[in-house]
Amino acid sequence: MGVLTVDMQRLRGAIDAAHGMRESLMQDLARGTRELKRGVGTMLTAFHASHLQMAKRTRADCATFLAGVDRAVNRIRGTVVNLRKGFASDLRGARHAWRGGSATRRTRSASRHGAGGRGKRT
Repeated sequence: MGVLTVDMQRLRGAIDAAHGMRESLMQDLARGTRELKRGVGTMLTAFHASHLQMAKRTRADCATFLAGVDRAVNRIRGTVVNLRKGFASDLRGARHAWRGGSATRRTRSASRHGAGGRGKRT
């Protein structure tokens, strides 16, 4: 055997070995890809379940918060209604006082001149 034949056999052996390593690498990559896909699928399923739980909790928390806001608004609304009634009453009293009347005077005046009429101011 000559030097060229030995070199060709060695080169052919290196090519066959490289081809085998490439085939092994491709199989490893395919296996790794399948495992990653499976892992990502599992992770996505877990994310989806967690997201559903978070959405339910958030929905319940929002409902609780809005119910509290609704109660607070109703309390404030009741307070405002009472304040407006008080202001209206104060304004009626102030108008009456400005016109020179008083609660006792109006009662006496109404009783002297009849229930429907207003007497002279004294």
